[in-house]
Amino acid sequence: MATDKSKNDRKKIAVEEPTYDQLKNFSRFNGLKTRTVVACMVNIMLQDEVLSRRVVEQCLAADSEEAN
Repeated sequence: MATDKSKNDRKKIAVEEPTYDQLKNFSRFNGLKTRTVVACMVNIMLQDEVLSRRVVEQCLAADSEEAN
């Protein structure tokens, strides 16, 4: 029954295929579940203000580059 609950708690997110491949390879190389890696990365980013700013800046730059 716990398995059913955890499946209901999950959501799908869209990422570019190269990004997914990098994440998947990193996870597998370290023997980790991809969803656990994503959850930990989010927690770390939210706790570190400098890292959060770097993520925002890189996202804005990528969005700007994509628009051009």
